[in-house]
Amino acid sequence: MSRHFANEADFHQRIILNHDAFPALFRGEPAAHTLFWAHELTLHDAGRGGGNGSADLLTVDDTGMVWLIEVKFNFSLESGRQVWHGQLARYRKALMTMSWQEIVRYTHRFLTGFEQTKPQLSLRAEAVSLEECIVEWLAAVKADAAPGGSIASKMAERLRAGNFGIMLVSDYFNASDLAEAESFAHSVHAGPVAYAVVDPDPAGFHWHVKYFQPGTDQGLVKGAYVTSDFVPEKMPLVTPARLRSLVSPACRNLLDTLVYPRLRALGWNERHVAKRSAFDAVIPVGGRPLPLLVVGTSELDAKALERHAKIDGGQTLKINPRFKVVLNQTGNLAFVNAYMKRFYELGWRGRRRENKHLRWGVTDISAAEISASEAAMIYYPAADRRDHSGREGDAENLSGFFAAFEEMIASMPEATTKALG
Repeated sequence: MSRHFANEADFHQRIILNHDAFPALFRGEPAAHTLFWAHELTLHDAGRGGGNGSADLLTVDDTGMVWLIEVKFNFSLESGRQVWHGQLARYRKALMTMSWQEIVRYTHRFLTGFEQTKPQLSLRAEAVSLEECIVEWLAAVKADAAPGGSIASKMAERLRAGNFGIMLVSDYFNASDLAEAESFAHSVHAGPVAYAVVDPDPAGFHWHVKYFQPGTDQGLVKGAYVTSDFVPEKMPLVTPARLRSLVSPACRNLLDTLVYPRLRALGWNERHVAKRSAFDAVIPVGGRPLPLLVVGTSELDAKALERHAKIDGGQTLKINPRFKVVLNQTGNLAFVNAYMKRFYELGWRGRRRENKHLRWGVTDISAAEISASEAAMIYYPAADRRDHSGREGDAENLSGFFAAFEEMIASMPEATTKALG
């Protein structure tokens, strides 16, 4: 257990709330005010092994100086090299390659108070842009600074050019972190680099700077005009028709020539439950309409997928059977486990959480575990093979899937009778 913080979330929150203690050394000007403007910021393709990552904290001051801060809590098992030359190097690349508008959209929920971790001051929940939040912050701290929009443009320019600061903050000292911070500054990042240890006590919230390398260019960044509007959170839901426009041409062909025809053969009349990334296909079984199949696009954080496979018009296709529905309808656990094993043989797995991908379809799963979620299995036969993209063999694989799926549906009334008997 940490000497100072209850958990990592508490560590993040207390850093944010003690923004006045942010060292003058890290500010564009010593007297500049500091705003924490992002928390757990989504970064594209920055996760370990692929997928998205998330940056713990980002700050800006009223000169436009930006810091990316990675927080390490309670004696992290990661080595200094893993953190600096692995994790932070990926975060640096993501911030320099993502568009400014993409970055801004992921700040909305934190800044307007919709996350469990709260910003340092209560900003209006109705704020429509990052600029609006910056102006409100400047007014609150009575800062004599340039208009909020020009601060935002400086932020965008710093991130694009790579002359923002990168910092590791921990609640303990690690010599490996110190050595790798220096290596990172000399070989990877031209902007400011810092390593600090936070040590709060009854007298205050203390930062101990263990390493600081100012950037080669800490002069004024002019920046060009950028827009920083928050993208509305509500996106159109996925319907059978809309799914065709989201996936790649090869996946659209799978939908039109295989998936939709096989579903219609089962009595599906395009009745569905629309969701954010998929729809539940409602299929009649024994006179009852059941949402038995998830049909949609692959999750954006799927590590086995390249970025181009996650963009509208190029996304890949997921087809996931929902075994909770099967169990609720039949009450027959043996029947459910038998078909989970059939689909496992075809390449479908449980999710990786709690090692479900190693157990579902391999050993018998309890009714309680199946009922605890929608119990949808995903096509994930190998670490580098996720869902269906129209690659060679996908059509044959999906044909095998639907043969087993049709057999399961045809057998459900009899399985229900056995369970009731």
